[in-house]
Amino acid sequence: MSKKTSNLSIVLLSVLLMATACEQQIEQIEWQMPLEAPDDPHGGQQSFASVPEWAAARFGEAEVIWQNKSTTRIQPIKMALGGIGKVDGWSIHLLGLASGLRIKNGAFLDDENVDNPAAFVEISHQGRVIYRGWLYEKFPELFGMDDPDWKVWLKGIRLRPAL
Repeated sequence: MSKKTSNLSIVLLSVLLMATACEQQIEQIEWQMPLEAPDDPHGGQQSFASVPEWAAARFGEAEVIWQNKSTTRIQPIKMALGGIGKVDGWSIHLLGLASGLRIKNGAFLDDENVDNPAAFVEISHQGRVIYRGWLYEKFPELFGMDDPDWKVWLKGIRLRPAL
């Protein structure tokens, strides 16, 4: 056998092996556990989220900013505790206030040592509740209503002493 024939045999054998390997089907990996977002203790996904009694008993106001994502138009709304603000078929009801909200053992606490102003709100669109839970001044992107057309965030709160 000549060297040329030997090289040709090696090339043919290599092509044959590669062609055989290409015919094998690759198995897809099946994940053992699907990834799911945990329940949000701050509200929103919980249709029964209830405002803590201490938050509903506070005296004060909140300023909430509404932004229409398609027009980037921003509309601020100021309301007193218990008040309702309206924007383009949407309404927001201010149900509770906290100057330093934190969670401990699944309970919401107002801690004066924590700088975390928050407002408990109920947001409805055309009479249907879309979000009920906390909005945080310091964390506007983490919690709140999830809507493709609107963004809502808490600009700030002002607490007043009890009468």
